[in-house]
Amino acid sequence: MKSDTQAITYWIIRYVPDVARGEFQNIGIVCGSDHGDWAAAFDWRHIHNRTPRDVREWASWFSGQVAQRDMVSQDHEFTRSWIEGIRQRQANSVQISDARPVVAKSSRQAAEFLFPHLVEREHKSRSRRTTRRQLRSEVRGIYSLSNLSEGRDYFDRPEVRLGKLRGDFDFVQVNERLPIVRNVWAFDMTGLDDLERSIQAWNYEITRLRDDGATLVNGDRRIPLPSDSVVTAIIDPPMHESPRRADIYAAALESWQHEKVDVLSLEQFDERADQLSLV
Repeated sequence: MKSDTQAITYWIIRYVPDVARGEFQNIGIVCGSDHGDWAAAFDWRHIHNRTPRDVREWASWFSGQVAQRDMVSQDHEFTRSWIEGIRQRQANSVQISDARPVVAKSSRQAAEFLFPHLVEREHKSRSRRTTRRQLRSEVRGIYSLSNLSEGRDYFDRPEVRLGKLRGDFDFVQVNERLPIVRNVWAFDMTGLDDLERSIQAWNYEITRLRDDGATLVNGDRRIPLPSDSVVTAIIDPPMHESPRRADIYAAALESWQHEKVDVLSLEQFDERADQLSLV
């Protein structure tokens, strides 16, 4: 009986933070065969959180080349020889291992089999955050790592006017389409009175925004925030059980649903940021 498996070649892609020391971290894998299919898999979360921008850009470019099997030049298609040429030239922070054989039904299957063993790593859960300041710092770091603030107007704790009222907005992005307003809320903070008052005040501001819009003030600039601006609450949900904390949380979710506020955990925002940064 004829086997439906075939010989596949694979290469491990490595990030080398210090070329002199020779230490490396596996960040991806590429599998394929001439005149056959090709597949690449990268640990995107590690790349975006732990590598410089040029490594992220190279990985995105290389992944696109494999996915599309683009013509590199008029007389040279995507082949094993092409990857070997890159391997010999890559002697900096991104390096490609020697070619190795594996047997599989397809390159995609080979990549799916090898990736958990050679590349994928467990990502540590973030430590508990109990204050808005700590949560803001986390979100600020995600903005920086994912380059979400590039190519658009990005404002950190901006001055926003709702009539005579000054709005308490943590982050505002003014995109080509609708502006995006993002606030963070930590529900495990100790002062429940302060938490409840702060959320109620922000909910009132969102109601004003939905009714009349707002204006972002930046020096001499006046940037309108229309009533249909995208509003997101990035939250650290309550983990410590108490009837009052649960009531504050339920009331916030009810109000945000009514005002069309998108609610995300920090982990969900981190994942969405990774996806947006690859667009």
